[in-house]
Amino acid sequence: MPVITKKPHVLVVPFPQTGHMVPHLDLTHQILLRGATVTVLVTPQTSPYLDTLRSLHSPETLKTLTLPFPSHPLIPSGVETLQQLPLQALPYMFEALSRLHDPLVDFISRQPPSDLPDVILGSSFLSPWINKVADAFSIKSICFLPINAHSIYTMWGQEDRSFFDELETCTTESYGVVINTFYELEPEFVESVKTRYMTHHRVWTVGPLLPVKAGANRGEQSSIPPEKVSAWLDSCPEDNSVVYIGFGSQIRLTAEQTAALAAALEKSGVRFIWTVRDAAKKVNSVEDDNEDVIPVGFEERVKEKGLVIRGWSPQTMILEHRAVGSYLTHMGWGSVLEGMVGCVLLLAWPMQADHFYNTTLLVDKLRAGIRVGENKDSVPDPDELAKVLAESVKEDLPERVRLMKLREKGVEAIKKGGSSYNDLDDLIAEMKISKCGKENV
Repeated sequence: MPVITKKPHVLVVPFPQTGHMVPHLDLTHQILLRGATVTVLVTPQTSPYLDTLRSLHSPETLKTLTLPFPSHPLIPSGVETLQQLPLQALPYMFEALSRLHDPLVDFISRQPPSDLPDVILGSSFLSPWINKVADAFSIKSICFLPINAHSIYTMWGQEDRSFFDELETCTTESYGVVINTFYELEPEFVESVKTRYMTHHRVWTVGPLLPVKAGANRGEQSSIPPEKVSAWLDSCPEDNSVVYIGFGSQIRLTAEQTAALAAALEKSGVRFIWTVRDAAKKVNSVEDDNEDVIPVGFEERVKEKGLVIRGWSPQTMILEHRAVGSYLTHMGWGSVLEGMVGCVLLLAWPMQADHFYNTTLLVDKLRAGIRVGENKDSVPDPDELAKVLAESVKEDLPERVRLMKLREKGVEAIKKGGSSYNDLDDLIAEMKISKCGKENV
């Protein structure tokens, strides 16, 4: 009799921060498309991130496990995502989430054998306790990292890694690692991660992970309806004439930085869309209210040229629109890939963490972007920044040409037969094999 191969059941445990959660769910979508059954662990506030996937997949193949967010003395009640906290609170978030270990073990132990997961596809940030859950049930723990191999190689090579040391050790000890990059972008760093830090070949590069195409909102609502944003872009007569400014879900500019950027936009005369954090939504946040405050009168003065969006914005749609030519970004890796896929010039203002390594890779090594800022404390000179903004919407910049060549390689990688497409297939094949080396049937 022929062997009937069981579809893998994957338990997905994302880290509750937009830059981590969104690409993790984009990866989940690809796994679902390849026939797997998936259960995603969320807390009440992060459950809406699944709405897009729920609209595309049946409840038989996409299941939700909602557990209460564990309380922590240094995390305000009602806060369940890192973007509601300063980055310095990251260790507290790790501590709180580690307390999901016992309720998750309890949940799995109550499942019939036929419903046990074959794999836990968890965030690398959660690997210390996810690995223990996987070991308790003799299933695989595979870590997802929403960054590139250059950043991994650089960060893991540092001597002083503080509390990240345990995370990196547990990641390397997992069954395998999935990275949101493509091999052709950084082959030497992919190979270096394999040979220097891993003891096996199971490193899968599956990027650029494209957003699930089922609506503009991905977990939150925009202050301006996406259709109005699209109509505004449609009204722009020239292609590549708009600068998009966005600093992700974690970064907030100071009042001084905001004023300098506003002045530069006015001086430049370019069309722009600027996404700022919404102070009105800081209900459970511990952030300073004196941040991201648009100067009085600015919006009225630039109303013919610019659009200011507060809170969430339909970023992917904006970056892929023919009118947008450049992107002033903090260089978070997800934003870099979205800008690359959207064919826009990257204007790099790295702020923290891996932003600096991404800027080193894209700007210094690959010369496919322009540096305009230095760190989270620097304040740009409005006159100098205005010149860069005005230049950035020109077609013939060499950095734009280089980025487009990298984009072509990324698009090829995710097509059938490409390196990332094949790695996704290999990942699913590994999920079908038990830890003892036999195929699950």
